[in-house]
Amino acid sequence: MLLAILLLMAGTGAFFALGAAVTGGQPQAMDEDDRAAPTSVEAAPEDIVPSTPTASPSPEPATVPLYFSGTGTWTYAEPADTEVFGDAGTLLTYNVAVENGIELDVAEFSDFVHATLADPRSWTAGGAWRFQQVAGSDADFTVYLASPEQRAYLCGSQNTTVSCRNGDNVVINSARWIAGVEHWDGTLDSYRQYAVNHEVGHRLGHGHEVCPAEGEPSPVMAQQTYQLAGCTGNAWPYPDGETYVSGPVGDYNGPDLPPDDFVDR
Repeated sequence: MLLAILLLMAGTGAFFALGAAVTGGQPQAMDEDDRAAPTSVEAAPEDIVPSTPTASPSPEPATVPLYFSGTGTWTYAEPADTEVFGDAGTLLTYNVAVENGIELDVAEFSDFVHATLADPRSWTAGGAWRFQQVAGSDADFTVYLASPEQRAYLCGSQNTTVSCRNGDNVVINSARWIAGVEHWDGTLDSYRQYAVNHEVGHRLGHGHEVCPAEGEPSPVMAQQTYQLAGCTGNAWPYPDGETYVSGPVGDYNGPDLPPDDFVDR
């Protein structure tokens, strides 16, 4: 019995000695980077926004971290081109702002928005609108690239999963900008073009439309972030530069939205 007690005491002492060697004799708090955090579309619940984004080892949209918590402050782009584009119609000025802290470049986003709106397949093709990018915060509308948190704030809706438009706020959700959506049948850039054109379309007065027929291009005003509904993905109001692709008026209403929630998606 005495031998067993001595052996037990010796083992316990070795355990604590080993623990002291590893921790320097002090209790160790878990670092923020050591804590489990959502790092992908599959891993990140829609209502969790960790304060420190984790780095992704892969550039693929499906594994890029979605939930970057921003600061709620904004950097406005200095336009690379302030020329009016579009041949006819009402002139609207716009500016571009990116939320600080989400680690997305304001100049790159601004250039992408400009290239999308200036494309001959975009909203100027119908002859009703012209656009001009301006600096600062004074414009007819602002295209924001915002964290899911700020998207909810700017659009007055708790939905953090999609982009939206509220008055003169055209808000692109950084989660969707980074990763797109799984069912999209085109490139990530084409999804981003769709998001810009769809939300700007609401600012121009267009409501939601739905897929007109199986296999047809989707109307840009369809809620393609939720589903394609048998259509093919389409980023442009005028895919051939002349003909507006339309569908029946209607909503898909995502599973996380009540039927009476008409804040844009």
